[in-house]
Amino acid sequence: MKSSSAVDVEKYRPSEYRAILVHKYYLGIERGYDPTFEEVVESWEASHADDWRSRKMRRDVEAQIKEIEAYRTKISKERAVDVDWKDAAKEWVNTREAKWRDQWEATSYAGA
Repeated sequence: MKSSSAVDVEKYRPSEYRAILVHKYYLGIERGYDPTFEEVVESWEASHADDWRSRKMRRDVEAQIKEIEAYRTKISKERAVDVDWKDAAKEWVNTREAKWRDQWEATSYAGA
């Protein structure tokens, strides 16, 4: 991730950082100049961040549910027993969620 002297970009996930860069592009067109990163983040937080985060949360949950269901199907077949969805979800979160999150954040589907 790029760094900025006045803005802590580390607080943003990769998908949100990409969305901010897209916002920078359009803000530059709107204003007629290349805005500073500080201006972009201020505009992003004031006008776009809440809506973007809400939509992202829905996308993330939908994607996680699909992943958990696929995991549940896989382990049910492997174990020759119908694994309860809640049990599969707990196991998935404990064993796979962190790696999935990193991979998901790197995709365009995660946002921006």
